Amino acid sequence: MKAKGFTLIELVAVIVIVFVLAIVTAGAGWKVYETTSLAVSANNIRQLAAGGMSYLADNNFVYWPYMRKNPSTGDVSWWFGLESAASSKSAEGSREFDPAQGPLGGYVPKSIRPDPSFSLQGQAFKPKFRNGYIGIAYNVVIVGGYQSGECLNQWQLSDPSKVVVFATSAQINDFQSPASRSQPMLEEYYAVDEGKGGQSKYPNIHFRHNGKAMVSFASGNAGFLEMDETTRDKRMPKANVGRFAPAGSTLYLK
Repeated sequence: MKAKGFTLIELVAVIVIVFVLAIVTAGAGWKVYETTSLAVSANNIRQLAAGGMSYLADNNFVYWPYMRKNPSTGDVSWWFGLESAASSKSAEGSREFDPAQGPLGGYVPKSIRPDPSFSLQGQAFKPKFRNGYIGIAYNVVIVGGYQSGECLNQWQLSDPSKVVVFATSAQINDFQSPASRSQPMLEEYYAVDEGKGGQSKYPNIHFRHNGKAMVSFASGNAGFLEMDETTRDKRMPKANVGRFAPAGSTLYLK
């Protein structure tokens, strides 16, 4: 018996069906990614906000420092965990930190998870820590900057319901290998600042949830804030990195 092959019309019909199914499947997959990312960010923000409020209640409502270095050991206590002197000598991406030894270690449960936004959104990603990726930053304005000067008391804030404590965060890196000006990369970041220059030169709030950033406020509430479009980092415009307000403004930060 002779094998009967596809006619041209049948072949075209099969290709069209496969193409349509691929589009539908891709759309469904992207929806799952968006839902998963939103759920992880919401969980991380919620856990940090609750832990932060408990910390404040136990410490006269004074905020914890962003970073403190132990001069005798060289260990660095970041707000999110302790980085040993030995680990800090490793290249970015292979370093590790211990969240249990950070200022919030006794207040935040271990259910904080890596956020899939970085690895699944189609942008080149540059990690800072091997066990990082939480995708959340702490407001350094309320603790005197990156070197943690005078940490404010919660009652010193003008309106706690409008001051962000935690926000989804990231930064565009085009100055540190393997990133370059011709190959900028999205990297995790751990601070939200007002952008006065120096270390705060670049925008660092990640509006990754449908063009909005998820935040928690000093009052303990959580919500979403939109980007000031004039601050969008044009080195990777589709990455949705920017600020709440033009550089130098402390809107939502103090």
